[in-house]
Amino acid sequence: MAELKEALGLAQATFFGVGLILGAGIYVVIGKTAGYAGYMVWLAVFLSGLISLFTGLSYAELSSMYPKAGSSYFYVKEAFPKLEWLGFIVGWLIFFEALSGGATASIGFALYLSTLLNIPMVVLAMAAAIIFSIVNFLGIEESSGLNIVFTLIETAGLIMVIILGFFFGSNPVNYFEVPPQGFMGIMLGTSLIFFAYVGFELMATTAEETKDAKRTLPKAIILALAICTLLYMLVAIAVVRLLPWQILGTSSAPLSEAVATVIGSSAIILTFIALFSTSNTVLGFLVSASRISYGMAADGIIDPKLATIHPKTRTPQYTVALAGILAVLEIVVAGFYENAIDIVAKASNLGCLLAFIFINAAVIKLRLDSPDKERAFKIPLNIGKIPMIPIFGILSSIIVIAIAFHEIIVWVITGAIMLLGFIIKRR
Repeated sequence: MAELKEALGLAQATFFGVGLILGAGIYVVIGKTAGYAGYMVWLAVFLSGLISLFTGLSYAELSSMYPKAGSSYFYVKEAFPKLEWLGFIVGWLIFFEALSGGATASIGFALYLSTLLNIPMVVLAMAAAIIFSIVNFLGIEESSGLNIVFTLIETAGLIMVIILGFFFGSNPVNYFEVPPQGFMGIMLGTSLIFFAYVGFELMATTAEETKDAKRTLPKAIILALAICTLLYMLVAIAVVRLLPWQILGTSSAPLSEAVATVIGSSAIILTFIALFSTSNTVLGFLVSASRISYGMAADGIIDPKLATIHPKTRTPQYTVALAGILAVLEIVVAGFYENAIDIVAKASNLGCLLAFIFINAAVIKLRLDSPDKERAFKIPLNIGKIPMIPIFGILSSIIVIAIAFHEIIVWVITGAIMLLGFIIKRR
């Protein structure tokens, strides 16, 4: 029987993670974050990176123990063996997050491309989901190669903003000026920019395609988060040198407006970069959705036939198709109901944070129940047998949920997603 191909080294795994995290979202969310945090937007970015690192370290330790494509599902199942349904729901929520992320990014890609081509947005979005599903099927090496190229291009876009801000920005800035809402403004900004970091949790889904995954994945997760946090902080420091935070906070395209203050019209440049950025997100999220569903199928929690590996491409052909088809269906629904994709995206983010709570809890539970289990990476800062960082991860996830999710409809849809998971669960 064919198996997934181990093809990713440390560099490829890190690029995959950076590509997942660096989405087109930073091009929009940084402005709204500045609207809350003012010139201390850099602090909001730093705090959000720190919060992401708490859970990122938990994924690093768990992936060093269980290098499985099922990742989040498998970790929680191993930690709470008597609550198999809990492991499945956590895996299902991460699968849905990846799926919705792919659909949302496809629509983002289509919105940018539709400014250049007179083709309906839904058609372009469906085409993007289908094309990158084909790339996903062709092989992890092909997907990784494209990911590296796209990641370099989208990183170049952020570096352009950084260079222009540091060397040509003329707006007077006091980086320690307290925003109008005080500390709460910084916290609101932190909870908002946090979603520009989401994606690191999907890195573990490529465990069975990563060389020496027990050692490689923890390093890649930490490196990807460190690189993205550094880039985001430099962007945050640079962008307020180009435009005051009050203008950034009301802009729908803050980085575009900021760059335009130096080089004039920047629409074509940033549209070009955004096309690669959204493409990269589509590919990365579809790869992740297909791998975590493959992992659950291989474990028998959903139809085992879905775990079939194509003998030539050595990719999970049926879960690749499943992820692509479901992403296209989400895009079609969004075409009929304009706000549907935004609500579903918020619900998937909420589901992701709920999953983070149990991922961090799994680290604590496994430290207590399986202290002698081999761990190629072990989270530092312990009190006795209890690791403190996962506790910080649980508390910070709860805080972000409390600050960011007040819409009843988002909770209802998240509940409906979980109920759907129970319906399709095999046992």
